[in-house]
Amino acid sequence: MSQQTVLVSQTFSKPVGEVFNFLANHNNLSKVFVLPVKRIKDGLTEPNGIGSVRRLGPAPFGVEETVSGLVPNELIEYRITKNGGPIRNHNGVMEFGETPTGSSLQWTISFNAPPLLGPVIKAGLTAAISVGLKRIS
Repeated sequence: MSQQTVLVSQTFSKPVGEVFNFLANHNNLSKVFVLPVKRIKDGLTEPNGIGSVRRLGPAPFGVEETVSGLVPNELIEYRITKNGGPIRNHNGVMEFGETPTGSSLQWTISFNAPPLLGPVIKAGLTAAISVGLKRIS
C-alpha cells in the first residue's frame, strides 16, 4: 500500500458561511462530483453533522463516508466507512476560511492504496474536486 495525499485549494466570492453550508449538506455534493450523493443516515445532533453518512454513487455499490468532525464555518472531517474498494485509511478534511473578498477552502484527502492504483486514484480525485468546486464558486 502506498500513502497518497490529495490537496485542492479554492477561493470563492461567497461568504464562508454560505460555502460551508452548501458543502456540509451531503445532498449538494452531487453538484461537485457529478454522481449521485445522498445522505443515508442523519448525524447525532443534526442531519449532516457528526455521525451522518452519505453514499457517493448508486446503491448498493456506492462508497459510504461518515462525518467524524465538524466545526461550523471552519472544518468538516470524514472517512470512508463502507465500500472503499482498494482504498484504506481514507480521511478527508475540508478547512474553510475567510478572505478579504469571500472565502477559501482547502480540501485534503489522505489514503492508502495499492502502489500502481494509488496515483491514478489521487489524480482522479484531484481533477474531479478541482473541476467540481469551480461549478459552485
